[in-house]
Amino acid sequence: MSTPSSDADQTPTWSSSSNMTEATGVPQLDIVLGGGLPKGSLAIILGSPGSGKTTLASQIAFSVARHGQKALLLTALSEPTTKLLSHLQSYSFFAPELVGNEVQIFSIQQFLTQGKLPAAQDIVAAVRQTRANLVVLDGFQAIRALEPDFVTSRQLLYDLGARLSLLGTTTIITTEADPRDPTLFPEMTTGDLLIGLYFTLNGTRAFRSLEILKVRGRAPMLGRHSMVLGKDGVQVYPRLEDRSHMIDHSSTRVAASKEDRATFGLLELDTLLGGGLTRRTSTLLAGSLGTGKTLLALQFALSAIPKGEKTLFLSFRETRDQLLLKAESFHLGEQLRTALAPGGGLILQRWEPVEIDPDEVATTMLNTLNENGIRRVVIDSIAELERAVVESSGRDRVSNYLAALLAMLRSRDITLLALKEAPKAISTDVDFSADTLSILAENVILVQHLAVNNSLHRVISVLKMRFSAHDHNVREFIITSPEGISVLTPQESDLDTLAGLTREVSRNSGYLSPTYQEPPSDRGSV
Repeated sequence: MSTPSSDADQTPTWSSSSNMTEATGVPQLDIVLGGGLPKGSLAIILGSPGSGKTTLASQIAFSVARHGQKALLLTALSEPTTKLLSHLQSYSFFAPELVGNEVQIFSIQQFLTQGKLPAAQDIVAAVRQTRANLVVLDGFQAIRALEPDFVTSRQLLYDLGARLSLLGTTTIITTEADPRDPTLFPEMTTGDLLIGLYFTLNGTRAFRSLEILKVRGRAPMLGRHSMVLGKDGVQVYPRLEDRSHMIDHSSTRVAASKEDRATFGLLELDTLLGGGLTRRTSTLLAGSLGTGKTLLALQFALSAIPKGEKTLFLSFRETRDQLLLKAESFHLGEQLRTALAPGGGLILQRWEPVEIDPDEVATTMLNTLNENGIRRVVIDSIAELERAVVESSGRDRVSNYLAALLAMLRSRDITLLALKEAPKAISTDVDFSADTLSILAENVILVQHLAVNNSLHRVISVLKMRFSAHDHNVREFIITSPEGISVLTPQESDLDTLAGLTREVSRNSGYLSPTYQEPPSDRGSV
């Protein structure tokens, strides 16, 4: 999967010694930790083989070194330090010029071959010699194997943490273990911070995740958070639901004024909506295939540009070139190309709909919103995001994820338009009573293909608007090239056809029963 180019690097800088926390240098990890790595603490990273323990600890160490501090890596594993260096060279955080200077790497294997535990004072002596601000002891399971009695290894951890804390040195221990193995609890009580790493297989897809099991003096984000291990090392993507707990709900009042609406720039459609979409709300635009949902979404995004409103367009379907090709068919190509240019007001994030990580999408989106003052968001299609949640976390999480997403957007004064396909291409049987987003969203717009008199017609109707009056009638609309979308007035539609379309919609729809109103006798009035 290709990550959108607009994804911001949220790597923080290493804090000065006067602060109570140290920045880890791992994107988003400090957010999950509730502020960073407690200074002078004993942190223990637990996980299965291949879960990323060594990479995570080393990434923090090199971040320390980049910001003028000194780090000491002590490996208790049987592999030589040259092999560790070879492994780390594949990551972008690795800086060979720091090795041997700001970053010192030693093996304590000589102690282990003698069949005894290394004394805490031996490690402390190495710290004093290198003047390390951070020490990493990688592979504690090799030390623990020498002494099955947990009391001895617990004492070593306690002594090491206490001695180094007095020096103001932060200690990171990595060990191969199940993070929630109760047999380890007596030893783990010595740690100020416990980080659990998980590497699981669901079907044929592998998932990495991170959990803060314990951190003294901080309020971390609980639960498992998505973790990606790539060329840049470890990146953490916090659970979206945890971010929603930080929202100030007193500032999320819906703006329903008719003078301030998010319009489509299509007079008849905006009139149908009572003037446009109410601000700070979410709208589900649902419809069958080929009804023009993406074109309507482009119209919504482009109509914001003349008003100076920036828009983020998340596309899980069309690529940039495909969207431009679609727009050029309707004389929108130049307008879209200008809007997509730097400073043009429209930001496109394209996600390949293959093994998507929903929390990565959310983190990338929120970073972009925070940096660019976005007022509108379009998601095409929300079904891909829902599928990603199901594949990664299970169906039970979908409603919580979507509720958190809508809350986060509302708290930023953003108006959302989310597209979703109806299950049938041509049908009058529409029932959204079990659709999560249609329940959570304030507004629902339905576009359909209906057959009347042996001809297909496109119709649009507003199923609900929670904070505004709207037109309950069904409207016919057409898509022509190069004009684009045109929502017809009742006078512009054939009256018999419009009446037939209305009957078809109201006959089988349990969600909406619109009533067709005969237009005024004056054919020129609207």
